[in-house]
Amino acid sequence: MDRPEVAGAVLDQWMNSWWYDTRIRVLVGGLCFLGVMGFYLETAIEGGEYGILLFVGIGTVVLIPLERVIPRHRMSILRPQLLTDVLHIVFTTFLGIVPLVFIFPALQFLRSDTLVQTIQTQPQWLQIVEALFLTEFLIYWGHRFTHVVPLLWRFHSVHHSVEYLDWWAGERRHPVDGLFMSLFTGIPLLITGFNLTDLLIVGLFNGLWDMTIHANLGWRLKFMDRIWVTTEYHHWHHSLDRQARDKNYAGALPIMDILFGTYHLPENQGPGPYGIDTHMPTTYVGQLIQPFLATGTRP
Repeated sequence: MDRPEVAGAVLDQWMNSWWYDTRIRVLVGGLCFLGVMGFYLETAIEGGEYGILLFVGIGTVVLIPLERVIPRHRMSILRPQLLTDVLHIVFTTFLGIVPLVFIFPALQFLRSDTLVQTIQTQPQWLQIVEALFLTEFLIYWGHRFTHVVPLLWRFHSVHHSVEYLDWWAGERRHPVDGLFMSLFTGIPLLITGFNLTDLLIVGLFNGLWDMTIHANLGWRLKFMDRIWVTTEYHHWHHSLDRQARDKNYAGALPIMDILFGTYHLPENQGPGPYGIDTHMPTTYVGQLIQPFLATGTRP
């Protein structure tokens, strides 16, 4: 872990930088807010994407009450850095998706007509199952690469900097990290030729479950061990415990961690505390900038 004087020096460097000036942050934040809100308003009027509203709605109606009833850790709803994580949900989703709108259409030529026909002549339920397993395999290795490749870890460390882990904090991600994972999983799925409906079903399911496994829920769900990724299972992935580092990369299927030797779920011990060993700003703009300034260490 960083020595106190080193961490203090890094923090002082941040505080004295011109781009950390309050006026600059307010100006940049205001422009980003207006731009993104304009985009969401336009798509809503045109009957377009309502994904952000769906996620926030489910989190508010379902997960917040559950976190109050069966919390893993006692914390206030208005806990520290909540605003930062709300901004990640609103802005980072936009920043990570926009490049894909231009990238994926340009890659259509990679699709094999023969493979597409083979996949799409199967029953839809089989396509969905196959898409789920392929997606989980890609999520596992893409996630693992973000931990072991130093350049990728710079951006993924933003996600692991969460110290107050709940469903809001689970969406704290750097746009570059989100873009990498989208390309790493999306391009192979595009090439193999799965139906867009199948991919949307799997993607929506993974997104909703991702919120749940980050939530501040105290349930153990032991009957799901080695079958399905639970909240406790993924919370271990965020733990500062050195025994849990580089473990539990799977998004939904623990079989991936079992096969590749990264399964970790102690019987009589709970995960926590959470976070990383190095400095990470607590502000949204600061977390966007930090990966370009320092390499940090692995979780």
